[in-house]
Amino acid sequence: MTVQAGELDSTFANDGKLDWAFPEFVSIAPQVVLPLADGRLLVVANESGVFPGFVVARLTEKGQLDVGTGFGENQQGFARILTGEKLLSGKFGASLLSNGGLLVTVDYMSQPPSYESGFIAIQLLPDGRLNDGFGEDGVVTFPYGSVPVTLSRAATAARARQNVSRNTKPAVQSTANSGASGIELPDGKIVLVYFGFDDVAQQTKGLVMRLNPDGTFDGTFNKIGSATVELAELGPAGDNAARGLAVQADGSLVVYGDFHDEGTFGTYAVRFTKDGVRDDKFKTAIVSSDRLPIFRDIAVRKKDGIIALIGGQNGEGFLEGEGVIVVLSADGSPHPLFNNGQPLCTKVVPEIGQNWSSCAFGDLDESKLMVAGTSGGGFATDEMHAVCARYRLTGELDPTFNGSGWVSFDQAEKLENSLDLHVTAQNKIVICGEYWKDRMSFATSGWIARFIA
Repeated sequence: MTVQAGELDSTFANDGKLDWAFPEFVSIAPQVVLPLADGRLLVVANESGVFPGFVVARLTEKGQLDVGTGFGENQQGFARILTGEKLLSGKFGASLLSNGGLLVTVDYMSQPPSYESGFIAIQLLPDGRLNDGFGEDGVVTFPYGSVPVTLSRAATAARARQNVSRNTKPAVQSTANSGASGIELPDGKIVLVYFGFDDVAQQTKGLVMRLNPDGTFDGTFNKIGSATVELAELGPAGDNAARGLAVQADGSLVVYGDFHDEGTFGTYAVRFTKDGVRDDKFKTAIVSSDRLPIFRDIAVRKKDGIIALIGGQNGEGFLEGEGVIVVLSADGSPHPLFNNGQPLCTKVVPEIGQNWSSCAFGDLDESKLMVAGTSGGGFATDEMHAVCARYRLTGELDPTFNGSGWVSFDQAEKLENSLDLHVTAQNKIVICGEYWKDRMSFATSGWIARFIA
C-alpha cells in the first residue's frame, strides 16, 4: 500500500492515533514528545492541576509502553518524578541529553508560608531515575528574583561536588530538542533561559544562564554564569522575557522571547556568543504590531545555521488567529528566499486561522519546515483542533503534503490543543497535545499522533 506525506501512520498505535490513557499510571496529557534514534519516544506528561510531580514514559515505535527494557522502576516503562514541596504549574519543557537522559524544566510555586515561585531544572538518567550528580538530588531551583540570578540552595550545595564525568560528547544541538527552555551543549554544560527583575533599572529582563554538568553556575559564561537580554529598541519602561533558545554549530546561542513597552507588544530574537557576550554581528529580529505577535518555538538547520522562528498573533476577528513564521539566515538577517525576507503571517485553517506552537526542519535534506499548532487565536472555540503544515523554504505551503500543504487532527466530540512536534529519524512527524471536553473546560486527557513526513 502506498502512503502519502500528510497521512496518519497506520503502524503507530490505533491507525496513527494514541489516546493518552494508561492504567499503569495517572496523568493528564503528554506535553513534550521526544523521538529517540531508534523510533521510540520519550514523553513528559503532567499530572492533575498544580501537583508536586509528573510522569515520564518511554514508548515503543508502535506506541506501547516500553516494558522490560530498563526504563522506570522495575522496568515498567515509566517513571513518576516527585519534587517534594514544590507545586508544578505551566507547560513543561524537555530536551534529550547526550547520555540518553532527559533535561526537564517547569515553573513552580511553594506552599505557605514561603509562597516562593520560579522554575526548576531536572535531570533524569537514561533509566528514568533522578541524576543525583546534578544539583540537589537531580534538581536545581531558580527562584524568581533579581538579575543576575543568585545561587539557590540546591546549586550552592552542588558547587562543592566535582563535575559529573561524561563518557560521550553530545552532538551539536539539533531540531530534535530545540526551542525548549533548557538544552545541553557539546561540552556537557547546560544553558537555560528565563527572566528576572533588575532592581537598578526596575525592569524585567530576559535571562540566559549556563550551568556546569553538576548544576553549578559556570563562571566562564559572562564571568558570572548568566547574562541579561538588553533590548536597545525598548524604552526605560520596557520589559522582556526570554522563552526559548537553540545553539548554532559554532556554539552561539540564539535566544527568543517577548516584550512589552508602553502599550506595545512584540517578540524578538537575539544571539549570544559561546562566552555569554551579546553578539552585535547578529541583527536583532523584532516583530511588533497591535495583533500581539509572539514566538513559541525555534529550529536551527544543521547544515547552514538557518533559523526558523514560529508562533502566532491575533487575526482580524476576535476569535481568529494567524500563524507567524520568520526565517533568518545564520547571521540573523532575513532570509531573502523565504517570503521575500518578510515575516509570513497567514491563515491556513479557513476563516478562523491558527497559531503555530512548534516546528522542526524535515525531509531528508531538511529542505522543508514542519509546523504544528491549534486553530483559532488566543481563546478556545467550539471548533478548536490541531493543525500540521509543511512549508517549502520559499514560504509556500508544500502541496505534496496531504494535497494542500496542511492537515487537521480533529476527533469527534473532543477539542484538540497542539503542544509539541518533532520529526523522527525515520522521517515521521510526531505531535502531542491535549483533549478538552469543551471550550470552557481545561484539559481532561491527551493524545499523540504520528504522520508520514
